[in-house]
Amino acid sequence: MMFMTRVTGVFLSIFVVGVVLTSHWERGSPFLSVAIAAPPIIGESTSTRVVSLLPSLTEMIFAMDAGARVVGVSDFDDFPPEVTQLPSVGGLINPNLEAIVALEPDVIVADQSQLVNGSVTRLRELGLRIEVFPVTTAMIFDDLYHVIESLGQLLDSTDAANNLVQRMRLSLEEVRLQLRTVTPVSLYCELWANPIIAVPGGSFEGHLLQLAGGANIAASLPGRSPRIDTEFVLVRDPSVILLPGGGIVPGLASPEMIAVRPGWRHLRALKQGRVHTINHAYFARHGPRSVLAVQEIARVLHPELAWH
Repeated sequence: MMFMTRVTGVFLSIFVVGVVLTSHWERGSPFLSVAIAAPPIIGESTSTRVVSLLPSLTEMIFAMDAGARVVGVSDFDDFPPEVTQLPSVGGLINPNLEAIVALEPDVIVADQSQLVNGSVTRLRELGLRIEVFPVTTAMIFDDLYHVIESLGQLLDSTDAANNLVQRMRLSLEEVRLQLRTVTPVSLYCELWANPIIAVPGGSFEGHLLQLAGGANIAASLPGRSPRIDTEFVLVRDPSVILLPGGGIVPGLASPEMIAVRPGWRHLRALKQGRVHTINHAYFARHGPRSVLAVQEIARVLHPELAWH
């Protein structure tokens, strides 16, 4: 139950951040239409005490072997497991400023989406150093690599950050080589169940689907969270349906839920038993484990290959 609460909280918090950030409503999309530029990191760093306000940033820090510096995390941090033992400083939208101050951090790291809720300004007014990174607005892996490299610079862990990026690149290259002779498989991936929101091409999640050898039926839809009706899927009749977190994360469709949607039992994916749930954290959290999402989806889409 705690896992469900954490994961749902992360999704809903990012969902709400998107609503706050939107300069104007995209039709059917609650996510931001214009990214906010993050200010550059300046000054020398002796960051031995770090508070992280975003699970993705926490994962990056631990993946570059700098986890011992983290003294506080958000309510929604759950990986690696040891972060659950660290002091929590609140949610993504309204972090607990008193709890953060009490931890006496050298630096606080956050997502650029958190610029709009006033917390960043208040923390700076208290004399605390806070650096923001464009994580949730990343569109491709290169965007994440830039975040990791900047974070490594901030933490005086440049070599470790570069090594992490190199490992991610090599893992993705292995997948690319495995897929070099295959034909992309027609797929539908559902981001949310009510209203039904598909994963579009112009998103980081859409990027993952493409790298994994998928032909996303919603690739051409505009926005980052396009609403669709059931007819959209019926007309395109995908070979595979992917449900990130389905059956585990509240609000997301399970195979049982989509099987009773009008007409969906006639879809190729359902008739051939190719409806798959995939790891929600790998897929939805932009970070080092996004590579695992590509690997997982590629195996689901192309089981005929000799994966190793």
